[in-house]
Amino acid sequence: MGGFEAEIAEYVGNYTRRRGYPPTVEELISVFGLITVFCAMFYILNLYKIGMIRNSLFFGTNDLLLIPVKTK
Repeated sequence: MGGFEAEIAEYVGNYTRRRGYPPTVEELISVFGLITVFCAMFYILNLYKIGMIRNSLFFGTNDLLLIPVKTK
């Protein structure tokens, strides 16, 4: 996982803990200065591939859920 993906994962986790629900892709675009939804989805899909988040890709982009990572 790259540094930018780690920042996004941390933001999603903190946002969810504070508000009780995850941020939307549009909010991630605003916070991280991404240019398009495609750019945001690139990073979200990278996190999804490595198992860091769960995203209801078939039901919209506002359902991001950070999956806790167990450390050794």
